[in-house]
Amino acid sequence: MLILLFSLFCQLVSAAGLTASRKQEIIGSINSAASAMKSMTCSFTQTKYLSLLSDKMVSEGKMYYRQPNRLRWEYTSPYQYLFVLNGTKVYVGNKSRKDVIDTDANKVFKEIARIMMGTVTGTVLSGSSDFSVDVADGGTVWRVTLVPSKKEMKRMFSKIVLSFRKNGLMVSEIDIYEKNNDRTNIQLKNVKTNVSVNDALFAIPK
Repeated sequence: MLILLFSLFCQLVSAAGLTASRKQEIIGSINSAASAMKSMTCSFTQTKYLSLLSDKMVSEGKMYYRQPNRLRWEYTSPYQYLFVLNGTKVYVGNKSRKDVIDTDANKVFKEIARIMMGTVTGTVLSGSSDFSVDVADGGTVWRVTLVPSKKEMKRMFSKIVLSFRKNGLMVSEIDIYEKNNDRTNIQLKNVKTNVSVNDALFAIPK
């Protein structure tokens, strides 16, 4: 009987959710951890779920980040594709096509670059005017749901769900829900923070 009562109590506590003050406390802790992170490296697995097809598209790659405003997102399998953000310059390309964009002159790309950087590092939570933010307890992770407030971002996706490990408050998983009901899941693995990252990785190819 005691075990049953304890189980019911746990379920009621879980169902009650987090208080508003507790959610703000968690967001503040995540922001502090993101600010303290000077660099980050990891591998990732990206799975694209298409709403009109039962199949899924899986790709893998590596990610490198360094303050301030440097990000390298490199797909290595099953195809090669590279995204590099260095300051206000963005490079996207593969063997057959290469483009360099100045984000100061391209509003949409600036938003994409900023969101991409922010979701990987967790700094996106500090942009309260861009999203409505909610936090849920996911067991070993905090699940943070971002719903876009700006018109430009609403065209791109309906929401982003970030999973932060409770131990260390680092992003471990990203789910991007698009307007057409497609979903992209990104799992970050072998995450290392505040390590030396070669500046050459962020050079914009010519």
